[in-house]
Amino acid sequence: MELGFVSTFFGGSVRWLSSSPQGIAARRVVTLCKASWCHWPRVQAVGPEHFGILCVDCAKARSKIMLADFYGRVLIEPTTVTHDQFGLDAAVQSVRDAAARHVLKDLIIVIERTGSYHRVIQRAFTKAGFEVRIIHPFATKQYRQPANPGNKTDDTDLAAIHRGAVNGFGLLEHEPNPVYVSLQMLARHRRNLVRKKVAVQQRMLEYLDAYMPGYSRCVSDLFESEIALWVASNLGSAEAIVQAAPQA
Repeated sequence: MELGFVSTFFGGSVRWLSSSPQGIAARRVVTLCKASWCHWPRVQAVGPEHFGILCVDCAKARSKIMLADFYGRVLIEPTTVTHDQFGLDAAVQSVRDAAARHVLKDLIIVIERTGSYHRVIQRAFTKAGFEVRIIHPFATKQYRQPANPGNKTDDTDLAAIHRGAVNGFGLLEHEPNPVYVSLQMLARHRRNLVRKKVAVQQRMLEYLDAYMPGYSRCVSDLFESEIALWVASNLGSAEAIVQAAPQA
């Protein structure tokens, strides 16, 4: 059998692959698409001109949205959305109207992760029945700099979010484990209680040092000693402590 050879390089080494039909069929098909962000089969199913991507650049009190198809044709110009019930409802309705007007058969929402500010608009579109994906700010930055170096505006960020989403950087978030969420909430609550306790103890030490200078250093842990706090509350001065001491 006549063999053809194709060289492929892996770390400087050369591997030779048979070009026979059996060798070709045996090769594993390699794809860069991962399940957490693969939307290309959906784009092929409806056609790129009927697949919409709503990009969202978030801030604390408001966000900016832009709707475009897979090719980048803008269907909703960059629009500011306030983070209140009226603004969120209007944004959802405007997206639905644009999808119907431009015959979008499939649509995803891609929101740039911004601390916890993006959670408001994420919940609004999820509740409305849309598929919401998250893009990391690093991905937005990398897709903005080649096209708009040194020009960081909301509009250029939206364009970068779209380019990142088209190339698969809009990621689906997994549903959190309820047990993990409960433990996380308990751990955060405990941490907050510890911080509040430390703040209260620090204020008590400051007042005590002003009232009885040097007394807080007479015991190793003032707040673990019941007698130390009793003395400070009931005696209040070095002279009173000396007079209350039992006489030998």
